[in-house]
Amino acid sequence: MAARNILVALLPFILVSGATLLLLFIVLAGIKDSNPLNRIFYFQADTSGIGNAPSTSRWTLWNVCSVSNGLNSNCTPNKPAYAFQPDVNFGSTSGVPSAILNNHSTYYYLSRFAFAFFLIAVIFSGFAFLSGLFALCSRLALPVTAGLAIAALIIDIIASSLATALYVKARNAFHSEGRSAHLGVKLFAFAWTSVACLILCSVGYLLAFRAGRARTRGAVPLEEEKRRGRFFRRRRAYPAEGESGTHVMEPQSTHEQSSF
Repeated sequence: MAARNILVALLPFILVSGATLLLLFIVLAGIKDSNPLNRIFYFQADTSGIGNAPSTSRWTLWNVCSVSNGLNSNCTPNKPAYAFQPDVNFGSTSGVPSAILNNHSTYYYLSRFAFAFFLIAVIFSGFAFLSGLFALCSRLALPVTAGLAIAALIIDIIASSLATALYVKARNAFHSEGRSAHLGVKLFAFAWTSVACLILCSVGYLLAFRAGRARTRGAVPLEEEKRRGRFFRRRRAYPAEGESGTHVMEPQSTHEQSSF
């Protein structure tokens, strides 16, 4: 039974482990100038002529960086929930797309809420990972793990949707001013792949829990039937004192009959 539990819960556990790792990469992207964290970013745009901005800038969850040899470099000091505000980030409104300046608060809140939801998602996914370790050897942990995975999934969908909406709008705003811009492929690939992993692992844990309940319901009546069968056979062979009815003698074997 233990081996069966491990096999049933193993695939969802692998998926939730992958989702947790991807979310960690997203949350830690840009926090340190080291590989692979200096390769992951939200958004890259042509910022030449904007205040003190470099010719090309990249935004992460923690800062804004210039680009050197395809990597994040010369990043500003880390700040949690770093807001996407090119005018504030670079200290000038000159050259900043008007669509961004006219919707200043929209970009501010979307970027900050995206950070918060990604952080909460990685926390729930981490708890689902820890609970999944127990689910490998105990069916009792399956519903708890499924609940944590579903919570992480919902929050991850919100975070990924907020980030996608924000930077698609930012890209369009830069394009409207004739500036090049694009989303960070790695970060958004990690984000939506983590969503897919959490969907699959949530379904896997729910199916594993349902299968476990079905086996439990099927096993209990069978054991009860066996116990009852043994009990009635015993009563039939040895009637209780005072019990009405006659004792049915079993026919003797051929060997015993021949002895007479």
